[in-house]
Amino acid sequence: MADRSGECENQNRVGFHMMGMPVPASLKRPGVMSTAELAAWAQVGKNMVPKLARRFGFRELTGNAKHRRYSVHDVLKKVLGVTPQTPEDLERLLIPLQKASWVSQMTGLSVSAISAGACEKRGVLPSPIELTVTGQDQAPARGRRWIPAQIEAHLRGDPIPFLAPQTPDRKAPLKGAQEPACNVFAAICGANAEEALQLQP
Repeated sequence: MADRSGECENQNRVGFHMMGMPVPASLKRPGVMSTAELAAWAQVGKNMVPKLARRFGFRELTGNAKHRRYSVHDVLKKVLGVTPQTPEDLERLLIPLQKASWVSQMTGLSVSAISAGACEKRGVLPSPIELTVTGQDQAPARGRRWIPAQIEAHLRGDPIPFLAPQTPDRKAPLKGAQEPACNVFAAICGANAEEALQLQP
């Protein structure tokens, strides 16, 4: 009997595209992202690109303030923490990053459940990329993006690709370290408990 594993894999890929799997970004210049192309890939407005460039330290190539250009490999390495090793890897990583609403459509989980799981680091999904700085006094959810190839692999039960190495800024916080108050109810309970302790004789 002929081996049809390759055929099945192709059918699975087609199925994911039919479900709403985005297609890779088309770049006018291979290896270079314009401001507009970077904004489209990161799913942000063009006015956010300078902030991203400062946050991640992108190396500018050429262009004026409105038409700056950036190295694709530099962007991928600094945002995702990985470097594509093959043209196929590059194609998959050039699929635009996606928001929680798209992840919800693909997984059937609610946006609130996805956001809470990511915020509290207890979700079953691959971790998102934090495009904006998060903290106790900052809105965390708007800057979260997911790598589509990782969500695709998760749904198939395949090993998660493109996992960034655990660098100090990507590691989970140490036990006892104060974490951002992402869960409103947890924050209220914590405040009430602290107040109760202060009221004890």
